[in-house]
Amino acid sequence: MAAATESPNISSGYSPQEILQEVRNFLHGANYKAQNQKQRESLAQSALILLRTLPTARHAVLEYMANMFDEAVNNYLLEMDIGHKVTDTGSQVIDSFLHDACGVLHAFIQTNSVAWAPIISSWSLELLGHISSKYADRRGVPHTGSLNELLQLWLTCVPTKLLIEVATECFAQMVSGAPENCVDSLLEASVKYTPHFDWVVAHIGSAFPRTIITRVLMCGLKDYCHHGNHGDGNVDTKIPKMGSVVGILGHLASKHGHDIRDALLTLFQESLDTSRGTSKATTVPFLLQLASMSPLLLHILATDLVNMLNATVLNHLHVQMQPWVSNYPQEFKSMMTLVVHLVMQTDVGADKVLHFLVYNATVTKDDVPEGTILPLPEIQKMCSALLDQILNETQASIYRRGRLESSIDLPFLGALGTKLSTLTKDLLNSTGQRCKWLQRLICYIILYKGEKFGADTLAFILSNAVNNEQLAQFIKIQQNIEMGMGQVLSGCVQQVMDLLQHQRSTNKLRLLNNLYALTKWEASLDKTIIRATFKSCLESHWECLSKLLLNDDVQVSMVILKLLNYVTVPRNLSSGAALSVCGSLVALFFNVLNTEDTRAVNPMVQACKRCARLLSSRPYAQSILVRYLIEGAVDCENKHLLGGKTDLGTATSGSRDSHTSLRAENKKHGVSLTTLRSHSSVFHAGVIGHGLRAKTKLHTLSKELVDRNCLFLEEMLWDCCKEHRTKVVGQSEGQGEAEGQEKTHVSYNLRIPPDLCRMIGTLLVEMTTPDVLYNNRFWPEEESLKMTVERDLHVWKFFDDNPVLWRILQMVAGNTLVISRCSAVLKSLTATMMHHFELSREKMATNTPKQLESACYLVRSLGKSGLLPHPLNIMSELFPSLTPYEVYLILLAIWRFMKENPPTEDPDEVTRRVCEPRHLEVVKSIVHCNIETFGQFYARFFPQGADVKQEEDGES
Repeated sequence: MAAATESPNISSGYSPQEILQEVRNFLHGANYKAQNQKQRESLAQSALILLRTLPTARHAVLEYMANMFDEAVNNYLLEMDIGHKVTDTGSQVIDSFLHDACGVLHAFIQTNSVAWAPIISSWSLELLGHISSKYADRRGVPHTGSLNELLQLWLTCVPTKLLIEVATECFAQMVSGAPENCVDSLLEASVKYTPHFDWVVAHIGSAFPRTIITRVLMCGLKDYCHHGNHGDGNVDTKIPKMGSVVGILGHLASKHGHDIRDALLTLFQESLDTSRGTSKATTVPFLLQLASMSPLLLHILATDLVNMLNATVLNHLHVQMQPWVSNYPQEFKSMMTLVVHLVMQTDVGADKVLHFLVYNATVTKDDVPEGTILPLPEIQKMCSALLDQILNETQASIYRRGRLESSIDLPFLGALGTKLSTLTKDLLNSTGQRCKWLQRLICYIILYKGEKFGADTLAFILSNAVNNEQLAQFIKIQQNIEMGMGQVLSGCVQQVMDLLQHQRSTNKLRLLNNLYALTKWEASLDKTIIRATFKSCLESHWECLSKLLLNDDVQVSMVILKLLNYVTVPRNLSSGAALSVCGSLVALFFNVLNTEDTRAVNPMVQACKRCARLLSSRPYAQSILVRYLIEGAVDCENKHLLGGKTDLGTATSGSRDSHTSLRAENKKHGVSLTTLRSHSSVFHAGVIGHGLRAKTKLHTLSKELVDRNCLFLEEMLWDCCKEHRTKVVGQSEGQGEAEGQEKTHVSYNLRIPPDLCRMIGTLLVEMTTPDVLYNNRFWPEEESLKMTVERDLHVWKFFDDNPVLWRILQMVAGNTLVISRCSAVLKSLTATMMHHFELSREKMATNTPKQLESACYLVRSLGKSGLLPHPLNIMSELFPSLTPYEVYLILLAIWRFMKENPPTEDPDEVTRRVCEPRHLEVVKSIVHCNIETFGQFYARFFPQGADVKQEEDGES
């Protein structure tokens, strides 16, 4: 190899005659190809001498060198094909010559880079492009798409490695002085030999990333300014270097993406500087054109560049580009079309682009702090037009996609699909044109992404809407997407049920109120409108919805109840589901009674009653509902609502602050080892020494609230008990009735079903009596009452602790079946009252009002059922004016009548009952003794006809 210090001039130690001889040898050898090794060596030596000593011969020598490089590459690929190295002396001569020639070139570049670097750079790049293109189809050469494999191949090839080193050395020398020349050479070669030349661009660009990227962009911009505003046609033919610019930047993107980003932003910022004196109006169109050809550049523009476009920059760009827009209106129109296309192709940063357009199209002085610069009206108008075009293009693409049933890729919608919840939240907080844009966009995203996204969006609106205007977005979106997604409302309801059951962070009251508001709106629609309804969707979730009635918040439970009433009871309701919903409804009813505000309670109770009527239309649910209501009325948690007495709390063991019950203590001791004659062998009764059991403070309701609750309970029971049939004029039987819909005609059958009567009577006996003894319907002799005193007192105490039972008894007393089944209870109550009044030493019965009221209830119950005939059935009217003993005598007369005429379920036998004279002797005597008080009522108790008949019967 020639020394690098040798000077490339004529005075290199060779005389003119010697140089002339070398020229002849070179021309002879070049014209007649050398055959043997000696000739080839001589030719190579002449070429090197001429390259060093005769500058005018450089083109010929470089051409000869190009042939040698070409032959060397061909030999390398041939050896790679056959699998072993060819030991040819010609190949050795070529390799030696190439190394020496490259050494000379390196020396030229280092000693006189200004003169030689441009020449050698152009030659080496042209040769690399020629070789890469010529041998691209050879076996073993990777495809141009595999850039890494292509780099590995050519960098392991000695000739191409030597060439790329020479080209890199030229770039290193020219970067600081004339970077435009080297970049121009690179671009020209890239345009000519792409894509086979890409590996050269990637290698050189990796060595000088910042310089290459910056100069490539500047060259591309210069070429765009020269060709971009003239002519028509394809971009590649219109702007020749644009494809190469994009290709070079694409090759450098993997390792130098941040450098490309910085270069693009710097180029844009420099375009805003008007002090340079050159027009920068085409920079933005140039960047947009680049972005249309490269996803990487589009990503940078959609993220980083958009962030720089504040109102000040936009206003400056508008002023700067105004002359360009005026001179080239068609180019400006094409640029706007390109912007729409780029937005449609944006994936990363799509949300930023959308926010940028929407904000600049709708921002007003009221939306920003005082003193903030706003975009010019022309810019706002332009952003609005872009949004309309984007939405129109999106709509066309969506409908085309659905019509062709093809998987057309829409990156913009796909990227915004991940931000759907944020967009929906913005929609709820938007008004005017902004709201319309977001609404359309959300509909297109749903149609593109699928039904699940639609269901999630609708459920999100239901969960977050706080007023009717926001809730109206639900209806609008549903109407727009329902034709393409028939099951979207069903999926939305499923999402709502999941939120109600599993998401604790969900505002359930707001969600349910919104759902109920939509069902009320739905009920007001024309039934001929074909659309999916909440009623049909909620029917499949009726059982799951009913389980939520036991929510801790009464307001939540009430809204759920209203929804259940709107849906009505499913026809195929299972017995298990009926059992569950009846229990939940009763628990909700008693929970509602805790509310002291009567005005608020009344609509809640009416909703409970409506649901009870719907459930009681099923016989099996009717019995369950009535049983739960009666049992709930005497439950320790509810009895205080109805005037009942609450038992004292259980005693505690251990320290005074302990809350462990005796039951828990004994369970703990029950798992331990029992030792004879120790404390572990006896019942654990607490710890001695902690004093008396603390009394439980009871919260008692006022009499007005108790009476109100009792009245509501009676109404609820009556709605559940009666066998009602509702007929609405103009409405087919079995059709659901909407909430608040008025009925034109209603007819009721007030008869209680016989089976339900028997169940009520049996239930009252089961609850109040301690055992099954003496539970028959027969009333024994008076003397036998001594044996049932404890039992009778238990029944009396149960009624005394739960006074609502008297009202329930009075409510159903008109039915003989109930009272006949309650015979054991009435018998014990009567015995207790007889015992009390017989032993009472009060002057008047009114001095013991509780017992007197109970005695009146008993007589009225027996009389209302028909088991007591006239006048015994109205004897309770005399009790307030009698002494205790007189009351006892009348009760004794009633007892004896019931003993002789036991309760029966036969209605015919009941209607034939009459009082014989012996049953009325005591009663008449009491009335006669108090004639001054009861004289005016005598005819009512003992009509004249009855007295005559009794006298005739007595004489006979």
